[in-house]
Formats: sequence, structure tokens, C-alpha cells
Amino acid sequence: MSKINDDDLDEKPLDPEMEKVRRKMVRLLAVSIGIMFIGLMTVLGAIVYKFTSADDSEAQVAASSASVPSDAPIEGVAALPAGFSVEDVTLDGNRIGFYGRASDGSMRLIVHDISVGRIVSDIVVINR
Repeated sequence: MSKINDDDLDEKPLDPEMEKVRRKMVRLLAVSIGIMFIGLMTVLGAIVYKFTSADDSEAQVAASSASVPSDAPIEGVAALPAGFSVEDVTLDGNRIGFYGRASDGSMRLIVHDISVGRIVSDIVVINR
């Protein structure tokens, strides 16, 4: 039927004008890939920076809200229920935990928040 010539399979060199266009296209492709890579690295760097600096800013906000003024200490009253006997006290940031027995004999954990100035939780402790 049809016979394939070896001349058709061999690549023939491009004329000089087409070779110039091909080189420009290859250069444009390389520059475009480089710019896209730099942009991608910038976005990834910004995301990593945002995640790492968010933890620091939250810690600074928490520290600034709990900081003791230089001229006077923070004053407050933790009004525990009548008959409550304190057995242990713990401190976690702005919160103080009072562990002890209520007047009815039940074990309780009462948490007082210094920044709010009130008791935020009253937990009955049961052994099972």
C-alpha cells in the first residue's frame, strides 16, 4: 500500500527563524516555571509563618492579660461556699483550683478565674 520513506522519519533541522522562535519559547517556559516556583515557595513560607507566629501571639495576649501591674498587686476575693474546707490549692495561669470537702462531706474541686473575678466551675468528685 503506502511505503514509509526513511526521509520522512528523520527530523530535518528548522530554518533559522523558527529556531529563534523555539529558543524564545523555551526561555519563556523556563522563566515562567521559575516565577511559579518562587511564588509557591512564598505562599508556603507565609502559611508556615502564620501557624508558628499564631501560637506566640496567643501566649503574649494571655501573658499580658495576667500580668501583675508594677505599682500594685491584683486584689480579689474567691468566695468559697460556707463550710468548705480546703485541702489542696493549684494554680494554672489565671485559674486557681481549690480542692477540698464541702459541708455535706462531698469532695469538690472549685475553680476560680482571676481575670473574670468569679468561680467558673464547681465539680463534685466521686470515687467509683
